[in-house]
Amino acid sequence: MLTYPVVVVGQGTRLFPHTGPDAALDLIDSRSTATGVTIQVYRPTGRPRYATTPPTART
Repeated sequence: MLTYPVVVVGQGTRLFPHTGPDAALDLIDSRSTATGVTIQVYRPTGRPRYATTPPTART
């Protein structure tokens, strides 16, 4: 998997389908090469858990 700066998000071929279940990933290894490339290894950990926002108070 390649990760890119935000300025190019949305371009190119998708690695994961646009629809379907989300998958949580756990970073298990990360290293940088002499040229500055970062190599990251992830493993799937099931379904993601998203933070929730408390309801806003109405006045």
